[in-house]
Amino acid sequence: MSPEVIRSAWARHSLSRRLLTWLLPSLVLITVVEFSLSYRLAQQTIDEAYDRGLRSAVRALSLATRFDADGFSVDKPFQLLSYVQSNARGTVFFRVVTSDGLLEAGFTDLNFPWPAAVVNDDVYLAEGEYFDQHLRIAALRRELVPATEKAAAISVDLLVAEDLAPRQAYLQQFLWRTLLRDGLLLLLTAFLLILIVRLGLSPLARWSQLIRERNSRDVTPLPVNDALPLEARPLVEALNFHLARSAEAQWQRQRFLDNASHQLRTPLAILKTQIAWAKVQDKTLDTTAFLSRFEAQVDQAAQHAAQMLQLARLEGGAQLKRTPLPLLTVAQGVVMSMQALAQQRRIDLGLEHAADIQPHTTVWGDANLLQQVLENLLDNAIRHGDAGGVATLVLTRSREAVQISVENSGAPVSDEVLRHLGERYYQADQASYWGSGLGLSIVDAILTQMHSRITFSKPEHGGGLRATFSLGLCQPKGGCDASP
Repeated sequence: MSPEVIRSAWARHSLSRRLLTWLLPSLVLITVVEFSLSYRLAQQTIDEAYDRGLRSAVRALSLATRFDADGFSVDKPFQLLSYVQSNARGTVFFRVVTSDGLLEAGFTDLNFPWPAAVVNDDVYLAEGEYFDQHLRIAALRRELVPATEKAAAISVDLLVAEDLAPRQAYLQQFLWRTLLRDGLLLLLTAFLLILIVRLGLSPLARWSQLIRERNSRDVTPLPVNDALPLEARPLVEALNFHLARSAEAQWQRQRFLDNASHQLRTPLAILKTQIAWAKVQDKTLDTTAFLSRFEAQVDQAAQHAAQMLQLARLEGGAQLKRTPLPLLTVAQGVVMSMQALAQQRRIDLGLEHAADIQPHTTVWGDANLLQQVLENLLDNAIRHGDAGGVATLVLTRSREAVQISVENSGAPVSDEVLRHLGERYYQADQASYWGSGLGLSIVDAILTQMHSRITFSKPEHGGGLRATFSLGLCQPKGGCDASP
């Protein structure tokens, strides 16, 4: 299975399934580790208990072994070992032999791997084999007769061994009981974990149902109360943020529709009235003034329709034809085309550019859309600037980009207006009916596709507005950089 298929299947999982996918294997791992530790601890405890019995048995055998004037003797060893064997629940062997080998009792073939240096009266433990039986052996060496000048010391070796099968059977029994217990606890814990995860995530399901049942036009914020889990609050707050933006967009859209309705119906109504008026006038009437007003109304309606059509094309994903453009030539052509509107408003419209911007300076962009950007910005600067003021298109150059600014003189712009400029349908001058609130939105949409961004600020002289964006330069040898 490819990684893409795995990621796709994982993405379809619910949140509860994702949590359980991590939690249940972790629970199984913890259970396995706990079982392993329990097994090791039980094995150590059983060995210590059995070995303690062996130590006691060999010391008891040592106490039952004596050497006196009557000679060497072992008191009732079989009764002692019968008691030990009943506690060990297995076969028990013993051997008692003196160091000179003259006296010996018990199982003569039972041997012990003594260490090189043996300390008397210390108990040693080891495992060994006796007639195909695996044994645990306890050994103790005790001095019977001290050494003299004429004879060496005589010691006795005492061995007690038991079959390991009983303790292995007991350990196996403990293993199965522990495995059954841990398995039942694992199933119970997994069931409780699944139940807790589902109950814990149930508020999200209720909130999901609440959102699905809302009216599609209801953009009021979702309630954030104590019933909402703390972990889900950032998600709901983010959703409320987007709902607020949607409500704002709906309000602006409604305002745009109202303005567009007024702006399109008003020119058409005026045209209809003027045409009717012209019909009843004397045929010799001078129609120059009438045609001028007629032409202005048609131009205004055409401009509004073109703006809405252009924005629809941009939103529809229209492809830009980006080519190297002679920026200075384009800017000069736009400034010349806007002179008539500037003269009507008595605006001093000009072009300023740095000395390093020459006719051969080219930028990367779409010729028609760049021209429309400059026209919209200059149109905005002329119409919103003070009559008798100044509007300027400024071109400056950096190492890899050209900065283009349009600024005008006029009343100071508030910070609130600066925050909303460029938003669709937003009109800073609500009393004006000649603007649709789409010009700067179109500029922003065009520049976004040209990998640029427009910013609005206050000019250094304080009044009016400055709009600024950048375009990547085409280098003589390195080609054009699409991003400024």
